[in-house]
Amino acid sequence: MRWGLVGSCVGVLCLGAGCGSESAPTPTATATAQPATTASATTSAAPEATATGSAEPLKSVTADPSRLKIEGKAVQGGLLRAKLDDAKTRKITFPGHRVIISPEGEFWIAFFRNAPPKGEKITVVFPDGQILERAFAVDGRTFEKEKIDGLPESFVKMDPKTKVEHAKIHARIDQVRMGYDKTLHCQGDWAWPTKGKITSRYGYERTLNGTDGGIHWGVDIAAPVGAPVKAPCAGKVVAIEKDVPLAGHTLILDHGQGLTSTFIHLSAFTAKVGDMVKTGDVIAAVGNTGRSTGPHLDWRMNLFEVRVDPELLVPPMP
Repeated sequence: MRWGLVGSCVGVLCLGAGCGSESAPTPTATATAQPATTASATTSAAPEATATGSAEPLKSVTADPSRLKIEGKAVQGGLLRAKLDDAKTRKITFPGHRVIISPEGEFWIAFFRNAPPKGEKITVVFPDGQILERAFAVDGRTFEKEKIDGLPESFVKMDPKTKVEHAKIHARIDQVRMGYDKTLHCQGDWAWPTKGKITSRYGYERTLNGTDGGIHWGVDIAAPVGAPVKAPCAGKVVAIEKDVPLAGHTLILDHGQGLTSTFIHLSAFTAKVGDMVKTGDVIAAVGNTGRSTGPHLDWRMNLFEVRVDPELLVPPMP
């Protein structure tokens, strides 16, 4: 996998409350090794991950750090790939999101945009009673501010009817994001879903017509209507929604273990719900649906409720 940060510019944008103002909670979650259709923000561990039925309590022994391997760098908005030497852990705790362990012991770790530099610690209790703790020093980032004036009022505020429809559809979308496939579909490097000029980035604080526009959670890529949108990594298409208020045509791709990519403002869909796709497969087309200032793709990523920065996973835009 490739990691890194690149520069910034402003241009074609996703606008409106549904495009950039969603907030991210910070619950403390425990691991599960069992598949489920949907998941709540805070979930108890699966039976084999929390079993305490041994005749005698196991002694607390510090585990060898090599039993947990982590790939990547801890940074605000970042995503790490981790692997345990034993998938049948008794318990895992990590502040911020659930941990879904594959049969091979693999799982994701993500950090909120405002993750503190210290205090993010993962604790693993192995079947033999050994305990491993890993504290992360999370690199901070400086997020730019976007000030955009002269927009139609409808681009900044939702009317009552749109608010109701927006809440209804986004509750459905959030439920999809809280579900997961235990299989890790994405095994290789990440690729850009489309090519073009980056016009807005993850984490930007927006002011629209002088009012708070919230945080922009995706990467906006200017491209012509009809340009192909490709899977940035392997996954399963789990949702397709047309005419979502503010976001327009929307597709969600599940990469496995709670990690999803969301593509909005689309003009058409090539894939359908249930399709398994490989990196580079065409799944949709760039559009200008919803509230946007021009044709572009807004690519977002979630590890459950944690908003992840997709740009940290891909090489610089060609």
